[in-house]
Amino acid sequence: MPHAEIPGASLYYEVHGEGPPLLLHPGFGCTVEIYWANIQPLARHFRVIVFDPRGAGRSSVGDATATPTTFADDAAALLDALGVDSAHVFGTSFGGMMAQHIALEHPRRVRSLVLGCTTAGGEQHVPPPAENIARFIAASEISDPAEAVRSTYGNNYSDEYVAAHDAEIIGRALRNEQLRGTPEGRATQLAAVLGHDTQARLAELRMPVLVLHGDADGTVPIENGRALAAGIPGARLIEYPRARHLFFMECADEMNADIATFLSGATAAAAL
Repeated sequence: MPHAEIPGASLYYEVHGEGPPLLLHPGFGCTVEIYWANIQPLARHFRVIVFDPRGAGRSSVGDATATPTTFADDAAALLDALGVDSAHVFGTSFGGMMAQHIALEHPRRVRSLVLGCTTAGGEQHVPPPAENIARFIAASEISDPAEAVRSTYGNNYSDEYVAAHDAEIIGRALRNEQLRGTPEGRATQLAAVLGHDTQARLAELRMPVLVLHGDADGTVPIENGRALAAGIPGARLIEYPRARHLFFMECADEMNADIATFLSGATAAAAL
């Protein structure tokens, strides 16, 4: 399995396809596998680089006092290891938070930015209902992977999607059981979440930015996506009706096409 040895961590990564580089940053406790519905479609147009962030899956845990800058530097170091000067960057949820820091700390490395189901954080962050937070926290303590996944259905998928895809969702959870997060890994990523607040710096993001959000998101409410887009000069917002937190699975075909169109336009504009 390919690993990049970077300062303070060893990162598992995969590369798919050819074309302009596109870095995918997974969400909290998630691995490469979270983008099962996106990697191959996007790899038809781009050189997709996807990795397990420190604290998740096959990457090392690293320091429990990690900051958002730690994760931003990790991404830059991974690009260095692969000989990539700059890339488009797409992150969801926690990955979208860290993608903002990649763009803020290493702006010359980011050609364009796609932020999915995420937030600028800080005092203006709109939290989900208390029961949804409790459900998310409790899931990490459930030993049975199928039960853990089903316990968060209300946060992550529409009822219609669950009814049609329950067996498929659970099948993936069982196949990837060995990649479930550990308490140490969650602590590393939680430290960065607690340090995340880009609200006052959003105007510094001068690259093309696309914000994507399900309008029924049960983990990061849609108000956060709208505020994020409003705070970034020239940012475009696309909302997916009735979709919840993992909209990038449920609305994969539509979203993959939206990203490919946006990134192709950003690439063409940069060439002028």
